[in-house]
This record gives sequence, C-alpha cells and structure tokens, in this order.
Amino acid sequence: MQSSTGDAAIRIRNLSVYLRNGGALKEVRLLEGEDRRYTMWVRLANRSGEFRVNLFRSDQPKTYKDLDLAMATIRDDFGFFGAVAVATDRPVVAGRAQAGTLGDDEG
Repeated sequence: MQSSTGDAAIRIRNLSVYLRNGGALKEVRLLEGEDRRYTMWVRLANRSGEFRVNLFRSDQPKTYKDLDLAMATIRDDFGFFGAVAVATDRPVVAGRAQAGTLGDDEG
C-alpha cells in the first residue's frame, strides 16, 4: 500500500472492499492543495499510519473540486460519521481574513 511518491496509499476500490468486509475508518482528513482540489487521507482501524486515497487502478490521488462531494463520499460511500479534519496547503494571501481571527464587528 505504497504509492509511487512514497506516501502510504490505498486505492478507492480497495478501501471500499476493506470497509465492505468489516473494516472501519478511525479518522478522515481532507487536504486542500494549491490547485484548490481536496485529497483524502484516512486512518484504518487495523493498520497504523495514514493512507492517501488513490484513484481506481492508479497511483494518482483521488481529488475532489467540491468539498460537499468529498463529504458525501465520506458519509454515504464509506459510512464514516466521525469528525473530518479539513486543512489547506494553499499559501496565505496577505490582507485576507483567516479562520480564527476576529473581524471589526466582533468582540
């Protein structure tokens, strides 16, 4: 379960089979890349480490343009209803508000 880039990975088809055969997810993380697409990372109940979810028959990551679609996949296809972490690798643009900061009309 290693991708060509060295990241631990699991293909989406193998993940579906794993879950169908009684496996479970412990954690799910969505990481937004600089291209504004989200990759999914999962922790499996019976294995250590984090696995990037790859395309079916490919070592390329499965990406999502739409956060709602990624969440629907996690909930509906994978049956995971725990907390989902969402992070970004995009650089911060100067002058833009960031999460966790107070605006002028607050506080």
